[in-house]
Amino acid sequence: MKRFQVQTALLLVSIILCSCGNDKPGKPHSSGKTAELIVVTNTKEEWSGKTGQAIQDFFNQEYQILPQPEPLFEMANIPLGNFEETAMFQAHHNIFIVDIDDSKGKAAIEVRKNVWAIPQRVILITAPSEEVFVEFFNEKKATLLNVFTACEHERLIDSFNKFKNKEVAGEIKKDFSIEIEIPEGFYIAKKTADFMWVRKETKQFSQGFLFYRYDFTDTVAFEPGRIIAFRNSLTEEYVPGPTESSFMKVSEEYMPVISKRIDFNGFFAVETRGLWEVENDFMGGPFINYTLVDEKRNKVLTVDGYVYAPNAPKRDLLIQMESIIYSLKFGD
Repeated sequence: MKRFQVQTALLLVSIILCSCGNDKPGKPHSSGKTAELIVVTNTKEEWSGKTGQAIQDFFNQEYQILPQPEPLFEMANIPLGNFEETAMFQAHHNIFIVDIDDSKGKAAIEVRKNVWAIPQRVILITAPSEEVFVEFFNEKKATLLNVFTACEHERLIDSFNKFKNKEVAGEIKKDFSIEIEIPEGFYIAKKTADFMWVRKETKQFSQGFLFYRYDFTDTVAFEPGRIIAFRNSLTEEYVPGPTESSFMKVSEEYMPVISKRIDFNGFFAVETRGLWEVENDFMGGPFINYTLVDEKRNKVLTVDGYVYAPNAPKRDLLIQMESIIYSLKFGD
């Protein structure tokens, strides 16, 4: 039985490694929910052992930053035999294949795009033992997260592009010299020379973007305290709450703001995640903020997305906002 599983795994590996061309005609559109991951193992025992525990410990950690705990990804474990026989599993947008095979000399990783569907990311890790896999996985897990997150962005951006709000996107391009995939349902709630509030309101949730910019003079613009203070000054003036003297502001009491420097589509940027609340009211939720420099115009540009969904999960809504922001391109 073990020999059959190993031979089957090797066959699957060869299929993945020989797959070439990201957009062959005839491939279906990938399936799956937002932040969902299929993990393929040789056996169910591997999933319940050290291998599965390492994977679950990482991908089940809390998504930063949300008012209520939600995991980075929802996972489903599929034994290799079932995976090979079911096209539905192969069409999923995020697939992580683990091949524990004692004939392997060392651990290795392969990453492929659009093997069975479009868009799709398939990651294969082979290792001679569970112990070697766990060590190797812990070394590479940040890379895995980045790969699968990029697929989430690509898939959502593609869907938003099909239902693009050309009017709002056009106003953003005119005022901020950027192109961004704003989907239908959003509208401009407030607009000044260097500030725009774009929002979407439904019975279940609200989503909103804040676009603003100012002259770049020094790197103080990238300090977390400066980013928070500038956001607060604008939301106090332009983003009122539902009651008199109420307005949006960053909340730092319940959960600290997290800020880090990142590569944003090839540009240096600071990503800031935190919670917002409404002064003199009880509204609140998560936000994600990207601050970067428009070098051609010597401007500090910030695109900030927030979510309000009382008594409901917020991770997927925030990932939508993050994906839309990542569609940003500077115009001419």
